[in-house]
Amino acid sequence: MSVVEFATILENTILSPDQNIRVQSETQLKKLSNENFLQYADYLSQVIVAPVDTNIKIEAKILASLSLKNELVSKDSVKNENFKQRWINFVNVKTRNAIKERAISALIDPEIRIANSAAQLVAAIANIELPINEWPGLMKVVVENTAPEKPENVKRSFLLTLGYICENSDPSSPALISASNDILIAIVQGAQSSEPSVLVRLTALNALGDSLNFIKNNMDREGERNYLMQVVCEATQSDNAEIQAASFGCLCKIMSLYYSYMKHYMEQALFGLTISTMKSPNDKVASMAVEFWSTICEEEIDLAYELSQFPDSPFQSYNFALSSIKEVIPNLLNLLTRQNEDPEDDDWNVSMSAGACLQLFAQNCGNYILEPVLEFVEANMTNENWRYREASVMSFGSILDGPDKEQRTFVIHQAFPAILNLMNDPSLQVKETASWCIGRIADLVIEAIDAQNNLPGVMQACVIGLKDHPKVAANCSWTIINLVEQLADVQPSPIFNYYPVLADALITAANRPDNENNARASAFSCLTTLVEYATDSVSEFSASISTFIMDKLGQTMSINEENLSIEERQSLQELQANVLTVLATVIRKSPDSVVSVSDMLMDLFIKLLNKKESSFIEDDIFYAVSSLAMSLGKNFEKYLDTFSPYLVNALNQVDSQVSITAVGFIADISNSLEEDFKKYSGAFMNVLGQMMQAPNARKDLHPAVLSVFGDISSNIGADFMPYLNEVMTICVSAQNAEPENGSLEALDYHLKVLEAVLDAYVGMIAGLHDQPQAIYPFVGTIFQFLNKVADEPQLAGQDSTARSAVGLIGDISLMFANGSIKQFYSQEWMVEFIKKTRSNKTFSQSTKDAARWAREQQKHQSTL
Repeated sequence: MSVVEFATILENTILSPDQNIRVQSETQLKKLSNENFLQYADYLSQVIVAPVDTNIKIEAKILASLSLKNELVSKDSVKNENFKQRWINFVNVKTRNAIKERAISALIDPEIRIANSAAQLVAAIANIELPINEWPGLMKVVVENTAPEKPENVKRSFLLTLGYICENSDPSSPALISASNDILIAIVQGAQSSEPSVLVRLTALNALGDSLNFIKNNMDREGERNYLMQVVCEATQSDNAEIQAASFGCLCKIMSLYYSYMKHYMEQALFGLTISTMKSPNDKVASMAVEFWSTICEEEIDLAYELSQFPDSPFQSYNFALSSIKEVIPNLLNLLTRQNEDPEDDDWNVSMSAGACLQLFAQNCGNYILEPVLEFVEANMTNENWRYREASVMSFGSILDGPDKEQRTFVIHQAFPAILNLMNDPSLQVKETASWCIGRIADLVIEAIDAQNNLPGVMQACVIGLKDHPKVAANCSWTIINLVEQLADVQPSPIFNYYPVLADALITAANRPDNENNARASAFSCLTTLVEYATDSVSEFSASISTFIMDKLGQTMSINEENLSIEERQSLQELQANVLTVLATVIRKSPDSVVSVSDMLMDLFIKLLNKKESSFIEDDIFYAVSSLAMSLGKNFEKYLDTFSPYLVNALNQVDSQVSITAVGFIADISNSLEEDFKKYSGAFMNVLGQMMQAPNARKDLHPAVLSVFGDISSNIGADFMPYLNEVMTICVSAQNAEPENGSLEALDYHLKVLEAVLDAYVGMIAGLHDQPQAIYPFVGTIFQFLNKVADEPQLAGQDSTARSAVGLIGDISLMFANGSIKQFYSQEWMVEFIKKTRSNKTFSQSTKDAARWAREQQKHQSTL
């Protein structure tokens, strides 16, 4: 096959009017990629730089770059690693170099779309090769091609490439950190005011935003920092709005990453720049100036928390926001009046930016925010102009999280009548914001809603609002959810007096023919909450909801889907998902009531799973079946033979969310069947083991499976022994793994894995409590892990995790009352961890009790 023939196949995948040809061409390409990736990658790179006389279309060249890029990187970490290894190990050096040369050559193509796609390809290769010290000359080439004398298109393309490289790289990458000087030179050359091209400056500023993680060494040096800040500040004064917005975007990120250096620059330039720019008539520019103050508030909120937890911390807050309230807040309040004209236009705008910033100011500055905002609210709540009425109630709702509760309760009592009155406003925007504000009050300051004076009015407004525009109705559902969740535990609770009217109103709202603005789904969520918090005193209304849900499910299943359009089918599936969620809650809430109808329910669930297109609601079906299993306990076993094929099918979909739900279902079955689960444990443990090894498994599947090992062990006891060694090997591997990079996402995932390992250990110790000889070889490993938990503040500081950890310490002690492991109980970290857990004022009493018991066990071990 020639390159031109290959390019024709590429073109056909997107340009052919014949669907059969498109599908056939895609199949050919996929086959070549799978059978001979080396040749496939080489062909693609040749297409990118094919000469004009080959008549290969621009679209084919763009697709070639993007297709090759997509074979090198993936958002899925497992696939990404597989792609990386394939490039390094299966593509020879000669071919790799040839592909890289072609990709670099494409960057100078005058056709901007070809250069853009080539930039993504170069970045994809760089993100594989730079960390392993391959392609050492890349940064030199990039810097050379951003020199002032280079053509505009070349400078822009290489700066774009640099931005892509920085954007997708690990922030702790030594390769990029070591290249920070080259990165900064390239960017400053393009961003400075002497650069004549707006396009180049804009691309350079965007690249600067992506590179700031890697130039810490430069920012630590005052001279270089001053020059960089000068370049960015000059860019904020550009006549071009795009450059202005991009430069403020850089300032936001600089403030976030280098707050400690910003005092001088705030005093000299940034304060004045941002205040004046907030008045810009250009919404995008003004929004970025607002975002700068949002960033300041976020940093100072984090610093306040850091200093409250660690008083000796070297970090310092300069209180930029607090000292600027008098200047910033009036500007924010004024920007609130620049709403979108069309009430159906939900695009982000400067008014929304100002509202979000106001919320952060309230959280950061507390009571100091009240005076300027309340003056604005009082002056504009009844303004003839709807923009000012909406802005006033938006500003009031935005400051409800921050000031102390006494102050908030007082001002809410004063404003409540006026806010409720706005629920009848002729302007939809005002009604929507008023309903949102009431929901915020119910969520954040429930004390302000007096059962006698305020609650009746709120309930009446919500019931009426459920019949209003979908935006208002959705907010009213959210408000009711907040009210029920906050008031259900009050003794005696006033909320149950409203169940009759709420049940009727929500059933009517859930019968909306569509789900515009999520109004119908919100009504179903609200019904779920009503059922979840219902008591015996309102059981008849829970029963009416149950009857409605069963009728609704039956109606949806009687529809002939073959006659529906794609949009109608999606709406139906969405409705079924909503119904199943409420039904699952009904089943969990009233387990005794489902025994007589369990056969009918399982029949319905199986029918839903048998539908031709059940994948959209498969997760919801499994959740409902799981609820049934939990309710029936051991009586669910009679359905396992029928249901197992669907369960195994879901478990095998390791790249889908449904596999995680299915794993959770195994936990529910094991908890329902208890020791009887041993009859099925072999088959399920085998499947779970295969899932852990699947190369295309979702990342979050691993912690789910680790946790379920603990459930199975705790239920089948000694029958878990055949799996102990293999499961311990998996747990040890997981506990010793490090975060794959320094991103927040990677760190969060790492903590989830550690929590899952803890779940597994707790379950295994509980299940094998009478098998100390089996656990003995692993005791040291388990205590090593517990030491790791104790040293990790985000784990040791979490109530449930700390309770499990100290409980595990005590449980292991009980297993070895002969003193054979007493050396582990004299370790300093254990004494300190138990002490901190026992004295943590934020922990629940049950956690503190567990810590006291662990301390008793620890002292007991020292006497053996």
